[in-house]
Amino acid sequence: MKKLALLILLMVSGMCRAQYSNHQLYQAYLVRDMDVWQRYIASAQWDTMSNEEQKQLLNYEYGFAAYCISHDGNNAEGMLKQFEQHLHASKGKIADADYYAYLSGLYSYKLSFDKTHLLKYSSGIFDNIKHAAELQPNNPFVLSMQGNVEFYSPFGSKKKALEYYTKAETNYRQLPNAHEVWNLRAVQMTIVQCLAKMNRVDDAKQRCEQYLQEEPGCLIFQQLMSDLNNPINN
Repeated sequence: MKKLALLILLMVSGMCRAQYSNHQLYQAYLVRDMDVWQRYIASAQWDTMSNEEQKQLLNYEYGFAAYCISHDGNNAEGMLKQFEQHLHASKGKIADADYYAYLSGLYSYKLSFDKTHLLKYSSGIFDNIKHAAELQPNNPFVLSMQGNVEFYSPFGSKKKALEYYTKAETNYRQLPNAHEVWNLRAVQMTIVQCLAKMNRVDDAKQRCEQYLQEEPGCLIFQQLMSDLNNPINN
């Protein structure tokens, strides 16, 4: 009976994971259906996952934590704690550069909640992304995080951010599964935003049109284009 119960548990666990393929999660990102991400993360059983499955989950937790901070404050702290726990459990399993880039992102998330530790968290942001870049300077995720540091920092450079984002986009496109990497679309979104912040609105529109040709159903790019065409409403 114990063996049968274990077999059923493993089958149910496998079915839960199978319900959320990377393709489905990517498509959900395009149409902003983040409930799909939430259900996927909630159904995931970290301890029964392979290293690759944990690596994928960690990436979606990272993205969903950012979404919660911006749109769902009630769940943000809980999601952040889960992401932090899984990140530390991933040390030695994922590339060191990815680990330190995620750690930089974690400190930026913490800073959004707690400004009383400004120096501590700021140091964590800059020191960890610097270390990640030293390890793998061409890693697209590391490059995108370098872009984030420049773009969102009050003392950052939008010009440098654009350089990092552009290189990240180029390197993401070289991945074999680039057509289903949500991080690529997130980088493209920030490229458009960065160009707009630099008052290069025509360039921003051109990029957005290009991305819409690649993913016509992407609501993110549709909204960006609407914002660019109707600046008074922003």
